[in-house]
Amino acid sequence: MIKIYFVTTNPAKVKEVQDFMNSLDTDLQICHVNESLDELLCLDINTIVKQKALEAYKFLSQPCVVEHSGLLMEALPKLPGGLGQIIWGAIGERMCSFLLEGDKRNATAQSFIGYCNGRHVQVYSGTMHGNIAESARGENKCNWDPIFIPRGSDKTYGEMEPEEKRSTSPSIKAWKSFLKNEFPDLTLRPKRIGRTD
Repeated sequence: MIKIYFVTTNPAKVKEVQDFMNSLDTDLQICHVNESLDELLCLDINTIVKQKALEAYKFLSQPCVVEHSGLLMEALPKLPGGLGQIIWGAIGERMCSFLLEGDKRNATAQSFIGYCNGRHVQVYSGTMHGNIAESARGENKCNWDPIFIPRGSDKTYGEMEPEEKRSTSPSIKAWKSFLKNEFPDLTLRPKRIGRTD
């Protein structure tokens, strides 16, 4: 069994990656470490996640993973970027009103995984293009999920079941990149239907 220590206080992030791992025929196990990490106030998500990974390793003293996501609205270049979680926490669905009538609603959702093994920090990313909804929709309230519609869908992430979101999730794309590069001998194949172990 390979254990991956994931340092976050966000239970929705933990559930998303654990659901993903449970869908695979693999011996990987996500071990949640519920520790709050300081975050740089910075638009650049790559910079934020590197700092978080270093801080997580200092706390845990063993290889570990952190994650940070951001939303980039085409009409507001680089915004809200790495500050999206803070802004969403403060004003929630009013983020939709950042865009005025006539503004393009195109947006890009990004997720970055930072892995620190004590010798270096490696960053892996996932990206999904889409649009900002006119108003928030859906019961899944993880950060800005209720306002982001991935390309090819008419639903926000907030309206999707976990399996549906998984196919386009920038977080899952980042996790796949991390696993492929850090554990190249693993075969990440879906679990066979009917298998329960």
